[in-house]
Amino acid sequence: MNSKINLIYLASIGRSGSTLLESMLGAHSQIATCGEIHIWPHEIAQGGVRPCSCGRSVLDCPFWIEMQQRLDPRRQLDPPIHFFRERHNAGKTIRWSRLQDFSKNPVSPQTAAQIEQFGRNNQAVFQAFLDLIQDQIGRDIHWVVDSSKDPYRLLWLVRSNLFNIKVLHVVKNPRAFIYSVTKNFQASSLKQLRVTAKQSVKWSIENYLISQVAQHHLATSDYYLVNYEKLATAPTETFESICQMIGCEFEAQAVTNFRQGSVHTIAGNPMRYETRGISLDERWKTLLPATNRRITELLTQINRSVYGYR
Repeated sequence: MNSKINLIYLASIGRSGSTLLESMLGAHSQIATCGEIHIWPHEIAQGGVRPCSCGRSVLDCPFWIEMQQRLDPRRQLDPPIHFFRERHNAGKTIRWSRLQDFSKNPVSPQTAAQIEQFGRNNQAVFQAFLDLIQDQIGRDIHWVVDSSKDPYRLLWLVRSNLFNIKVLHVVKNPRAFIYSVTKNFQASSLKQLRVTAKQSVKWSIENYLISQVAQHHLATSDYYLVNYEKLATAPTETFESICQMIGCEFEAQAVTNFRQGSVHTIAGNPMRYETRGISLDERWKTLLPATNRRITELLTQINRSVYGYR
């Protein structure tokens, strides 16, 4: 594996529209998405927690059964592909020992060796995925999409220098994001307020770290900021710009048939089984409690304007 794999990385805090964009990308004839691939070892170890986008567990899906036969991610050398995903459902927001990696400065020889092995482990997984997808569909795929979102994972993939990487940074209005993560809690309950504060800080930190990767380690042409609101209100225009940035011919059907875009993705999102079209969700404007809104605005004021939010 000497040639660099063409990799599209969806960087996001989650619940920000990344699944919609991932589905559009997956519906493009030259692109295939593997989903949140860093969760794959957890899915195997825990017997299948979230189904593949085909609806089956990774232990029952013929595609992922074949993938594991070709390459078992749990048998790779450290650090494994889930190095920044300690649990199936979460990774750490702040890794104090890793923050220095975001600077332009060279890393220590020990860290450089870790980054190289991490890159090679992921390179092997992506290559196995591409080989199997191409075997099944009978045509070449030019780009693979990793929707793992995590900024630390992104940084090490970039610093490994093993990928031709394009980063799509998906951001949603922090008030809309907070509504999405707290809407099922009792309004203004202590738990809802606590989650609001924690997730607001997380929104600021993770988006900042993604921006640091772009600022210090990516060419301007390899980074694209995608606002959920623009994606939802002008999906065709937005996707056309993304295709131009990636270097793929625009395919309108990828927008109209986006629900068919994820064939076999780790942690497949249930939206695949819905039938409604693309629409902007702004329920937060009337349903997000005033106290939660004030907390969110206070804790995200440090950098939300960077992403176009007042």
